[in-house]
Amino acid sequence: MRGVGSRWHSFEYTLVAAGPCAVAVDPWAVGVAQTFFDCLVVRVIVEPGDYPLTDEAVRAIRYLCLVSEAAYIVIAGTPHCATPGSRFTPASNPFDVLTHVADTLDVLSDLAEQLEKYGERVHLMPFGWSVAWRAEKSARRWDLPSITVSASGNVHVAPDSVGIGHRARACPVR
Repeated sequence: MRGVGSRWHSFEYTLVAAGPCAVAVDPWAVGVAQTFFDCLVVRVIVEPGDYPLTDEAVRAIRYLCLVSEAAYIVIAGTPHCATPGSRFTPASNPFDVLTHVADTLDVLSDLAEQLEKYGERVHLMPFGWSVAWRAEKSARRWDLPSITVSASGNVHVAPDSVGIGHRARACPVR
């Protein structure tokens, strides 16, 4: 699993069109803007083997929340669909896209649920939809680390440009 967060004063998205494997939404939700203020938008890329979600992954995302001081978390997720023969899918074990999409949906739902258990305000963007979005920068500069969580639960934090990354390696959130 890989995650990258962006901190915004405001973030707005509108569902435009359903793509393949898009989740069902109420018809009134299409074309209606969803707006969030003082938020962290986390882009989660789910790789094969990331399900079930590890405690380390939740802790890493919570760390992004702590560092960014966001009032709200918006999660946008996507599966990493590797090609046969890549490091994720050996040629002898063909990749099942539908299983991976189902696992991705489970990971995203579990992530949102677990973050809510810790008292975080979370919004999970509908999976599989094309969206139009716009965002307004926060007055403060936010350089958030990039977080990678392996299927075995190992957390790697790529440093940011102002040194937050070296503090993140410990992932102090429990």
